[in-house]
Amino acid sequence: MKFLKHLVLLAVFGASLANVAAESIVFPEGGQAVTSKHHHLGAQPMEGWPEVSPQPEAERLDVHLKVKRNATEWVLAIRQRDVTERCVLRINGATIATINPDVDPRVFFYPLPPGTMKDGENVVSIVPARTRDNMVIGPIRLYEKSVRELLRMQSVSVTVSDAANGKAVPARLTITDSNNLPVELFNVQTNRTALRVGTLYTLGTETNFDLPEGEYKFYATRGMEWSRAEKEVPVRLSKSAIRIPLVIRREVDTAGFIAADTHVHTLTFSGHGDANLNERVLTLAGEGVELAIATDHNHNTDYRPNQKKLGLNEFFTSVTGNEVSTTLGHMNGFPLNPKDSPPNHKLGDWVQLVDGIRAKGAKVVILNHPRSPVIATSPFTRAGLNRASGEFGNGTRFPFDAMELTNPGGARPDPLYVFRDWFSLLNHGEKVTAIGSSDSHTVDDAVGWGRTYVPSATDDPARIDVDDACDRFLRGETSVALGIFTDIRVDGEHRMGQTVSSTKSSVDVRLRVAAPSWVHPRRAIVYLNGQPVMEKPVPITTNQPTDLWLEFTVPLSKHDAHLVCVVLGDGVDHLSIGTKARKIGDKVQRINTFFTLAATNPIFLDVDGNGKYESPREQARRLLDRSAGDLDKQWKTIMATDEVLAVQMVSLLRQETNIDSRPTLDQRIREAAAERKLLAEYALHALPHVRAETIEGE
Repeated sequence: MKFLKHLVLLAVFGASLANVAAESIVFPEGGQAVTSKHHHLGAQPMEGWPEVSPQPEAERLDVHLKVKRNATEWVLAIRQRDVTERCVLRINGATIATINPDVDPRVFFYPLPPGTMKDGENVVSIVPARTRDNMVIGPIRLYEKSVRELLRMQSVSVTVSDAANGKAVPARLTITDSNNLPVELFNVQTNRTALRVGTLYTLGTETNFDLPEGEYKFYATRGMEWSRAEKEVPVRLSKSAIRIPLVIRREVDTAGFIAADTHVHTLTFSGHGDANLNERVLTLAGEGVELAIATDHNHNTDYRPNQKKLGLNEFFTSVTGNEVSTTLGHMNGFPLNPKDSPPNHKLGDWVQLVDGIRAKGAKVVILNHPRSPVIATSPFTRAGLNRASGEFGNGTRFPFDAMELTNPGGARPDPLYVFRDWFSLLNHGEKVTAIGSSDSHTVDDAVGWGRTYVPSATDDPARIDVDDACDRFLRGETSVALGIFTDIRVDGEHRMGQTVSSTKSSVDVRLRVAAPSWVHPRRAIVYLNGQPVMEKPVPITTNQPTDLWLEFTVPLSKHDAHLVCVVLGDGVDHLSIGTKARKIGDKVQRINTFFTLAATNPIFLDVDGNGKYESPREQARRLLDRSAGDLDKQWKTIMATDEVLAVQMVSLLRQETNIDSRPTLDQRIREAAAERKLLAEYALHALPHVRAETIEGE
């Protein structure tokens, strides 16, 4: 399991061990040694840590020491490495703190309230929630001082306001030292915050906390529609608090759309991650998510009581959903009744599972991260999806309304990998809406970084019509966003999800590309039936927001087609959107540095003049029927048509060919595949002699 941990769950802070500042792993002078050793905790061998043996010594650490009762606050300083899942510090069996998650070796400071230690023998325990989380703990030192005294603390007071009106606005604060490492914040003086190392979500009003003397960088963000404020501040001891006002402004105008995150978790009910219910609703407000779908694993979660208690109703509309987590994949359904029992997640068939979710009241059912956790064992691979034709080798029907195309939790360096799956399903005739989501389980990894923009009659996030939003999802009127916003018009008026009837040789496409000043879109691509037909660079101005319309004149063939536009941009190498990482080759890379992205949902082009859009699969059926029973004529038609229609025709023909005649057809397919790329992709998935090695190679 440690292998998966390093692939999927790493939290890195932008520096390798060689670059970690020396002060991050040095103890203050004085104090008493609780343990002077490095302790390898875990349940299985783990190599690569020079200070410990690969073999774990135990699954938890219990250290006995004799001290007097602490009448005032004391501090426990713990040197730790590679804590990536929930782990707690206990004194004499009582939980004192959650160990800060961090991969790099660092010393963290944990205040002990008065009375934590008793006279005589005490037991200091480090207890991981899951034994699969190998880590190194120790040395540990005890200081009979308050953390403020030990670290020479100075009070700071931070506010975040909207440049447009000067009012406080919910936001995420990111605080680093001069080496860009996130720092511990101490004595945070409000209960309406969500705090992690280097990260603090606030409502923008005055928020007070303590920092040791030093040089710091303060950042304020509020999701992809807003600017990023930053200040470098020297913190020195002073009698009064250092005041740090940060001002952000809306840089991306999304009027007429609301920002939805359809995939959000809490530790409270999902059982992993680290965000409790109060923290989750604070992070949603701080990231500018306006329609928040609660999707804990196999649990109907309701954010509204916590949202109301913290005074956050004005910032977003909450919807109860459920990530129905099954052996066949994970799927989100919403809206659901929070008082109802969850849908049955133990069924062994996609169709039965989705029918069960709908029976509980869900209007929208989304297939989540269809290529995770790894491609070889992902839901699409196990169902045998042919990435060229869109058919499933196991014969299953695709019952979902939508599928995630971008999910930072399962991101991989190729931004278009899952798009090719989606295009194949559209070509097969499935009506599948593209979704962007965050799949955030933690405070640190920004909820709403992946999101879906939904047309709305109101821009008031507290008054969103949930039924209307669901209808918009089902009609495919939404767009996918990962740092970039997009919208589209075809022939002046037609929008996503609509059908354009045109007998012209081309259509005029206007594509809006908008992004904040800290995101850099680079190129826009137009796809017809999943094939790239046009591309343009996106002109940007450094340190300025982007907002422009690109114009394309897209030539049409004589066949109906679906049109999709994708915008690709640089990744964002900044801690303000999270630290989750994935191992790529020999390097560990933060997921958000891979790419930024936006995508439209399809506009359907009725080109043949029959008054309706027909999918490539439907068109292929008609073309084959014209010469039914004559394989030579059918094959001649296949070779004369375009790649997409050819694949659908071959797929239909192979399904209908009896087992005795199939070898002859397969030989024709192999020969044609040498000249036609998409047909070669079909053959790799469909023909038995290459299927196994192809899946393994993916």
